[in-house]
Amino acid sequence: MHTNKTFYFNFHDLVAVEVKADRSEDLNFFAAEYHHHQTDKSLAGLPRVTLRFRRLPGLPDGYTFHQHKLLARWGYRIELSDERIEFDVIGNRLAVPMIHHMLLHPSLRYLSALGGVLMLHSGSVSYQGRSLIFTGYGGMGKTTTTSLLLAAGGAGWSPHGDDYIFLGPGPRSLAYMTRSHLYSDLLRWVPEVAGRLTLTERAHLEFFSSIRRWSGDRIKWALRLPMERLWPGRDLEKCAEPAAVIILKRGHSTQRPGLQPLAENELPLDELIAMNFSEARHFLNLLEKRQAIADHSTWLQGWQEHERRLLQARLQEIPVYRLELPGKIRSHASFRSMLVAELTALLTREDFKAVVSGPAGSHGAASGKPQTSDLEE
Repeated sequence: MHTNKTFYFNFHDLVAVEVKADRSEDLNFFAAEYHHHQTDKSLAGLPRVTLRFRRLPGLPDGYTFHQHKLLARWGYRIELSDERIEFDVIGNRLAVPMIHHMLLHPSLRYLSALGGVLMLHSGSVSYQGRSLIFTGYGGMGKTTTTSLLLAAGGAGWSPHGDDYIFLGPGPRSLAYMTRSHLYSDLLRWVPEVAGRLTLTERAHLEFFSSIRRWSGDRIKWALRLPMERLWPGRDLEKCAEPAAVIILKRGHSTQRPGLQPLAENELPLDELIAMNFSEARHFLNLLEKRQAIADHSTWLQGWQEHERRLLQARLQEIPVYRLELPGKIRSHASFRSMLVAELTALLTREDFKAVVSGPAGSHGAASGKPQTSDLEE
């Protein structure tokens, strides 16, 4: 159905998104993703991202063509400033989720960073007003770890973020809630989730998994479900006090989770910034392809340095840990019990802030992108 509606989304009065589309199904995709942030106000005065998405039989002059993994195709124009980023996109149906991932996420990051708030690629849960923030490269286990804590905990545990979290001064963490992205491996770790899926949804998960295996891990499609479906009765925690930032890493040699506090001189700032900008690689490629910025490399260096300063300030306020996870697990049930017990103790202890100032462990910052295994993101 064709429409002339505009949908508005407000992220904690920090930054806004407005989406215009000529089809209801395209608008409804963004409404489903940003359900918790939707508003009926135009939010004049906030830094904002504006997306106009259309489907046309051809591509007019003046648009830059892009194709992602053969199926998603679109043409685009971009205007970027420190207060507003505007996208005019003409694409097919499969381009819609790619536009969301490649354009909206990093644009919000850029504008919120200019406002002094860092968007960190992470999953997060909260308990009694405190949040645990799990960060790391894709496939390290962010969604799995947060799902384990929500499944094992009672009503005091709440979802706080699935893909990013806003980190502001105070410190405070602010939810950036989208639909959860599920992969089939999650069902082995959190069987409670399987019971909340329909037969069709489980079949889709298996189909997506087979495509992923066939492609050698190059094509990853997730099943998108709202938080309310996965965790009925749990309210989203919009704002919390960060109890810890936990950096996920692979390669632990035992069958136990290895949680290690990091001293200030061990904080892997460069590693985390590289990870955050790895998530923005498609956005940066599209900007450069379009030649949207006169001096792209100088602009990018300035953005990276600004996010690094914000991250350094936040990590001086929040205890930081590295959690090493085994590459392969012999017993999912026993490892799950140990992991949940260790993280619950970390979150609920009264002296958690003193832990990071104690003796530093032997684990420093990892170099390069870690290898993934049977824990899915």
